[in-house]
Amino acid sequence: MTTSQPPAVVDTQPSSTPARLTAKQLIRSAVDINRREIEAALPDGYVGGPERFARTVLTCVSRDPGLLKCTPQSIIGAAMQAAQLGLTPGVLGEAWLISYNDQCTFQVGVRGLIALAARSGLVIRAHTVAERDTFDYELGLRPILRHIPAHGDRGKSTAWYAVATDRATGDVMGFAVLDREQVEKRRKANRGKSPAWENWYDEMALTKAVREVCRFLPLSVELATAIASDGTVRTEVAGHADEYVVEEMSE
Repeated sequence: MTTSQPPAVVDTQPSSTPARLTAKQLIRSAVDINRREIEAALPDGYVGGPERFARTVLTCVSRDPGLLKCTPQSIIGAAMQAAQLGLTPGVLGEAWLISYNDQCTFQVGVRGLIALAARSGLVIRAHTVAERDTFDYELGLRPILRHIPAHGDRGKSTAWYAVATDRATGDVMGFAVLDREQVEKRRKANRGKSPAWENWYDEMALTKAVREVCRFLPLSVELATAIASDGTVRTEVAGHADEYVVEEMSE
């Protein structure tokens, strides 16, 4: 004689425990929630609008596993700094999102600094010096800079420099030269480890040279804000870039 088994009980009630979102899903959700604020922060005429900007932020997160460990608030804060300056984070080199422990920091890139300088009537040109180039410079009352790039294989990079001129007159406003030791000193002073240094060392070194020449120039509010907020953390969303004294990260 067989004993019949009781029918299985199927629970049709929804689970009281919500599904746990992954880090990437949490960040994507934060970007979607703040899309209206991002749109308001971007300058008029930003190519691609808030949709393109949001995609670039998510692309940065996808390409850097360190950003997945950062709080969504700090990622949005860094993204908002870029948006308010009209800079695109990522491989274009205008700005970078850099992870430091569980916080995301904003870092302006060489192309971003050059673009911001252009808005205030300055033209900044930045170049890399290689070991087979002809290069010499002098400071003093009559500064001189001479650079003749070698043909073919120029060898390893040895120095980076930036020259600022007035767009209206063409007059040289100043220049700055950094050797590898000086660049390394500035790189190590940055909080967080940017993957950009591994993939685009020359471009990141040029950023340091451009920052150096900007120290001696009359700066617009945008350019001064970009330099002051470099490597900092922000978690606020509303407001303008020049309205914040951005909180420095603790050691």
